[in-house]
Amino acid sequence: MKNDNAQLSDYVHRWGAKHVPFQDQPNQSLFHTEQTQKAIELLNQAASLRSVMLLCGSNGVGKSVLVAEWIKSLPPKAYLPVVITQGTLSPSGLLWTLSAKLGRSPRHLRCSNLVEIQEAIDGLGRVIPVVVLDEAQNYTASAIEELRMLLGLNLPAQPSFALILIGDEYLINTLRLQSRRPLYTRIAIAWQLDPLKPDEVPAYLEHIIKQAGLERECFEPQAIQMLAAASEGMARTLNLLAQAAWIEASRQGENTIGSQHVQTALQRVPLARDKVQITSA
Repeated sequence: MKNDNAQLSDYVHRWGAKHVPFQDQPNQSLFHTEQTQKAIELLNQAASLRSVMLLCGSNGVGKSVLVAEWIKSLPPKAYLPVVITQGTLSPSGLLWTLSAKLGRSPRHLRCSNLVEIQEAIDGLGRVIPVVVLDEAQNYTASAIEELRMLLGLNLPAQPSFALILIGDEYLINTLRLQSRRPLYTRIAIAWQLDPLKPDEVPAYLEHIIKQAGLERECFEPQAIQMLAAASEGMARTLNLLAQAAWIEASRQGENTIGSQHVQTALQRVPLARDKVQITSA
């Protein structure tokens, strides 16, 4: 009996693919839509002006993937990206992490870390730090306030860095609360990333399949329709379902993904299975 890795390798070989389709790869390119192109335009604007930008959207819509792709495009001579993904950091933890990511030696005292951060930013000269906070909806009000204070390190001159907040669709309402409103008033740009439209799903699937080295038609039309409906255009769910359907098709020795394979995938991916059960209840 082959182990799972050997079996997947067989499937990849039989399909003539470079790797397992719908699996994140280091050099995978972003699927661009009007929405993603506008988001990147606004991200560039926020970075250039050292502004605060809020990028929000439902969990799994592709916000972090989009920002990661954008970061790779930033000229290193002009920008220094600083990405923080731990959304549960305390105010002191946030300062400690920011200091470390700026190449300094973090201290135990808040005031010492503030000095380290200030000196690190001063040492960058014309290079603009771009601080990206993922899962920003998880930060406490006190951590958010610390961010606002950090933005004013160089007052009354321009802000010390650009700040990109990535969060769920409820984040903007959270920032409107009195305890977080001081940062809310600093937001120059807000953009919500919506799920893929149904007519964008076929092109998205083709794009991802091509990333795996497959240049032929791999989905039956009905399978695509089922994937679009079941995923509701959420990129993460779409990838999970499409990969599960691909595995089922491969297991059956098929080289095209049909509706029967998607039906099996719907029973294996928990989020999709939950939706099916709710619909049939």
